[in-house]
Amino acid sequence: MSKEFITIHEAAELSGKSVQTIRRALKSKKLKHRKRKTPQGFNYLVSRASLCEIYDIKQEIPLEGPAPAKETTNVVSEAKAKSEKVINEVVAEQAEKEEKAIQEDKADDEVIIRAADFHSFAQTMERMMSQHAEERQNFLRLVNTLQEKIFVLENQINLLQSPKKKWYQLWK
Repeated sequence: MSKEFITIHEAAELSGKSVQTIRRALKSKKLKHRKRKTPQGFNYLVSRASLCEIYDIKQEIPLEGPAPAKETTNVVSEAKAKSEKVINEVVAEQAEKEEKAIQEDKADDEVIIRAADFHSFAQTMERMMSQHAEERQNFLRLVNTLQEKIFVLENQINLLQSPKKKWYQLWK
């Protein structure tokens, strides 16, 4: 195994679990991991050894010890060549997938703003600000009118509550 730490997606493919399951295992600290800083935040790299340990994944162990016989050497070398070919194909597929994902992310992140777009946006903002100022003026006029009406009503109520004199008491 060439890489000690792998991405979450690679870990999901290797273990046969979903990406969300791997994320939950990372959050609960069942898996050993490292953070890699990116401009958008962090990418988590999962330890291949802890992944294999938790999900009982068998790793290929390189052959060590005494050299095998010549007949078995050819079989082993053919098997190694086939397995390396398969591994290279899988690695190439994963690299293509990662490249596509990176290109899609770049395509999603890129926003092109033309001068005409910005100019029309600025005009729209100016129009909205002037409309807001006019509405504010109208609101303040309305408030002043209501205050004046309330003042008039208070005076009328006070006049109605004043003690009434009889008409004949005017000469007294």
